[in-house]
Amino acid sequence: ESAKDVCIIFTDIVGFSRIAMDVKPIQVMDMLQSIFSRFDELCDVHDVLKLETIGDAYLCTTNLLEDGDSADLKDAARRALEMAKDMVVEATKVRVPLPGGGFSAETLQIRVGMHVGDLHCGVVGQRLPKFTTCGTTVNMAARMEQTSMPGKIRVSKTFHDLIGDAEQGWGEQQTIEVKNMGEVETYLLDPVKSRTIIRGCAAKE
Repeated sequence: ESAKDVCIIFTDIVGFSRIAMDVKPIQVMDMLQSIFSRFDELCDVHDVLKLETIGDAYLCTTNLLEDGDSADLKDAARRALEMAKDMVVEATKVRVPLPGGGFSAETLQIRVGMHVGDLHCGVVGQRLPKFTTCGTTVNMAARMEQTSMPGKIRVSKTFHDLIGDAEQGWGEQQTIEVKNMGEVETYLLDPVKSRTIIRGCAAKE
C-alpha cells in the first residue's frame, strides 16, 4: 500500500567494519544488541515505529500507519527529530569491544539521515516474510545518512522546513550532490550543540 508524509530515520555506526574485523563475532553481536536495545527503548519514549535493522543500520519512522492531519505531521517530525537526537547521545554510552575481550575507552558514534515524503510499504516474501518500505523517500533518507558526519544528523530541506525555528541548533544550509538525485539542499544538526542552546535559552528565561 501507499503511505503519505512518512518521516524516515536512518542510522549506521561509524567505523563498524573496522570494529567487526578486529573482534570476535559474538562481541559484535553483543555490541549491536546493546545499542539497538537502547534504540528500541527510545522508540517507546518518542512513539516511533521501528522497521528493521540491516547489519549495523537501524531504520525507524513516524507517521507510518498513523492517522492524522497536517498538525499531526509536524508532531511526527518533532518526535522523529527528538528520537534522532537521543539516538546520537545513547550511542556514546556503548563502548567499543577490544580483541581478546573487554572494552576500550572509545565509545560508538553514529551517523543519522532523515527525510519525509511518500512511500510504498507492505509484507514481502513467502519464507520469513517481513514488513518493508521502498521508494524515493527511503532512498533519500539513506543518502542523508551516508553523507552525514559522525555524531551529526543530516536532514533534507523538506524535513527541515517542517521543524523550522522550533529547533535552534541547525547549521547553515548545505547543497550536496546525491547519487542518482542530483543536487539536494540539506541541513546538519549537532545534537550536543542543540542541547547546549536549549539549556542556554532556558537559563535566560
